[in-house]
Amino acid sequence: MSRKDTLKSTLRASFLLFIGLTTLSSIGCAISMEGKLTEPEAQIPLENADNTDAATTEVAKYRVEMSGGFSANEIYEGAIDGPLFVQDALQRSGAIERYRAMDILIYRIVKESGKGLKLPVEYDSSGKSVMQNQNYALHPNDRIVVTNRSKNVIDKLIDSLNPLD
Repeated sequence: MSRKDTLKSTLRASFLLFIGLTTLSSIGCAISMEGKLTEPEAQIPLENADNTDAATTEVAKYRVEMSGGFSANEIYEGAIDGPLFVQDALQRSGAIERYRAMDILIYRIVKESGKGLKLPVEYDSSGKSVMQNQNYALHPNDRIVVTNRSKNVIDKLIDSLNPLD
């Protein structure tokens, strides 16, 4: 066997060993992390995370947090007294009268897994209503975050330059 063939076989063996070790280490990491993987936006902080038993004994509530515009931030807390949807919560909180256009996000904790869920909701300002396919039923402890969305000429120009937003 020539020196060139020996070098070639040594490099080949080293490469295969490297690929094998890399594969095994990544499989081991995946197995040890199984069940612990979460998306960054699914991690939502809760103010009363340790108070879950109190929520089951009390009346089921939801919260609408409104911000933006020239007025101070406002928080509206309401009781879920039957089937209640996002549109109903916005009307009860006064957000529809307060803002012409708005960005809406619902933050929800999934009871079975304990993980956070972020649900974007589109709002049709001309019809003053939530898009029907996103008019979600509210669950206890849902947080609806409403932010004023200004649609003047400058905002439209910026939105047209940044289509990924």
